[in-house]
Amino acid sequence: MKTRIILLVDSSLFGGIESHLVQLSQLLVHHNVAFEVLFYQQHNNQQFYQQLEQHNINFTVLLGTFRALYQYLKQQTQPIVVHTHGYKAGILGRLACLIQRKAVVSTFHAGEIGLGRVKYYNLLDRISSILSVNFAVSQPIAKKVHQATLIANFINPRTLHYQPLKSVINIGYVGRLSSEKGPDVFLSLAQACQYLPQFSFHIFGDGPLKEQITSVPSVHYHGQCNSDEIWPKLDVLIVSSREEGMPMVILEAMNNGVAIISHPVGAIPTIIENNQTGQISKGFGASCLKNALLHWFYLAEPVKQQQILAAHTKVNRDFCGQSQFKQLQQGYHKALEKVANRLTSTHITD
Repeated sequence: MKTRIILLVDSSLFGGIESHLVQLSQLLVHHNVAFEVLFYQQHNNQQFYQQLEQHNINFTVLLGTFRALYQYLKQQTQPIVVHTHGYKAGILGRLACLIQRKAVVSTFHAGEIGLGRVKYYNLLDRISSILSVNFAVSQPIAKKVHQATLIANFINPRTLHYQPLKSVINIGYVGRLSSEKGPDVFLSLAQACQYLPQFSFHIFGDGPLKEQITSVPSVHYHGQCNSDEIWPKLDVLIVSSREEGMPMVILEAMNNGVAIISHPVGAIPTIIENNQTGQISKGFGASCLKNALLHWFYLAEPVKQQQILAAHTKVNRDFCGQSQFKQLQQGYHKALEKVANRLTSTHITD
């Protein structure tokens, strides 16, 4: 009987995990894998739902209780692998699969430790990773997770149509508006460049720091937008994060011909080669990002174009999903074997 994959997530906004799941869903469709996206509870995440519907991807929304999750998984008549994303889905998914002796795989995306309750949830997520077959999107994350295999994020390649830069350069922050992502650093960068009329600053995203962000009149706030709306409006992506894993937004920018300037954080320096496929700042903070931005700005137009083309070539070569699909296949098979061995061991003991 054919195995079915259940992509389990608890999602309230559209960010890196959600973008990853859209790409993963398209990859599974391409390889004719039976699957669905399962939401632990209703957060009215319309942007995510619309993205899934746009690609004809089936999804189910549960009631937000462990009982509802447990019953849903119990009703599955064919072999399944539950593939969790995010700390809440990871913890609850692994527990439900342990009790029901079902196969479970977890991908760990978050590079940040978090604050308050999130810090303890992340700790429990990593401790309970002993129950699952694990992937991590960066080496620092993998070191914190039980026997994790490093898997790069990936994206569906697209043809690049390079557009020469105009007189005003549109510089953007794209992502969740929370402390670890550094939107405040981006605002400081914008303020440090306020007397440079050749730069225009834009923020795309939502999150707990929204009110702080929208109170700065010199920065254009666009709210939560679909990717197709974002990239045509930007020339440069700034990654001002304090903590990161392997952000999908980097790959999306590379795929869409947007120049990248980033802090040296998470797995980004393994993707962006300084002065070759983008710019990596020499340190953290607005002044370091400003120096990197000005360095990029004064490059000759052909050099800028060469960097963008090199970045696009790299993302199409290394992050197109083919090698990642093979890794996923191996992980799903390993999880099924793990359950089968556990059942065999139980029967022998009995």
